[in-house]
Amino acid sequence: MELAVIGREDFCLGFSLAGVRGIFETDNPAGAIKKVSGDADVGVVVFDESLSGKLDEFDRARLENSVRPVFVMLSLKEESDALRKMIKKSIGVELW
Repeated sequence: MELAVIGREDFCLGFSLAGVRGIFETDNPAGAIKKVSGDADVGVVVFDESLSGKLDEFDRARLENSVRPVFVMLSLKEESDALRKMIKKSIGVELW
């Protein structure tokens, strides 16, 4: 199972330096999401939350409900509601 990253250049830089090969630097994530979703080797996709505003409702729902690959939204902001929802959905308890 491989890790992929979708985001802007500054978001992807650290992952690239850490050796992640599935890097998709983009400002328009719809094409990258389609490509990653079709790759059976990818199990986890780290997604730049700042790009979620560029997705339509269908793509956003598909990210939140996807089981394989699992999309993990990361933010540069200190607090993220998407991460809070994901944790609650995963373990059934709100941590903060």
